[in-house]
Amino acid sequence: MRYLTGRGITDLKRTALVGGHPLDLLFSDAGENTAVLIGPEPGGDAARRLRLVHARGDLPMGLPSGGRGAKPGPVSRVVRAPAWRILAGGTAPAVSFG
Repeated sequence: MRYLTGRGITDLKRTALVGGHPLDLLFSDAGENTAVLIGPEPGGDAARRLRLVHARGDLPMGLPSGGRGAKPGPVSRVVRAPAWRILAGGTAPAVSFG
């Protein structure tokens, strides 16, 4: 979140729910709503966790944000961010968020 707020993004919400699908972060930038999924979480079968994160990423596309932390409008982009990249800080999040 620090990276995004540093870029001047103020319309954001942690743990947003869009169309019944949980998102780690939802924000608006340049007129588009972006959903962020952080993961996969540790534990269990790594391949299964990765498949689930990718499958979850397809679900919110096109669904209305409802103005919950982002501007009202559809989710037009989903970013899957590995937890290590977020924790690395510095310029590492730029690779995920562009």
